[in-house]
Amino acid sequence: MKISVIIAVAHMSMGIVVKGLNALYFKQKVVFWFEVVTGLIILNGLFGWMDALIIIKWFYAMNPYSSLPGMEAKINQAPSIISVMINNFLAGGAQPFVS
Repeated sequence: MKISVIIAVAHMSMGIVVKGLNALYFKQKVVFWFEVVTGLIILNGLFGWMDALIIIKWFYAMNPYSSLPGMEAKINQAPSIISVMINNFLAGGAQPFVS
């Protein structure tokens, strides 16, 4: 499911880039700046960040059977991508500290 989100964002970004190439070819500067550039900023700012969080989560060590002292509570809890994305808007980017 997560790989499909990454592929979808890449596919949508490619579509916006093709629209930008068409706008440049037909000399539509307004379309290029106000649709293509802003579309890429918004798409990759929101969903590109979510893709980065997905990839980071894949490489994040989450071993529920860790025997390190003091790390049991921290390692068992996987980071929530949905909570991070919601807190970016509702909490101004501040993430709650999980102890």
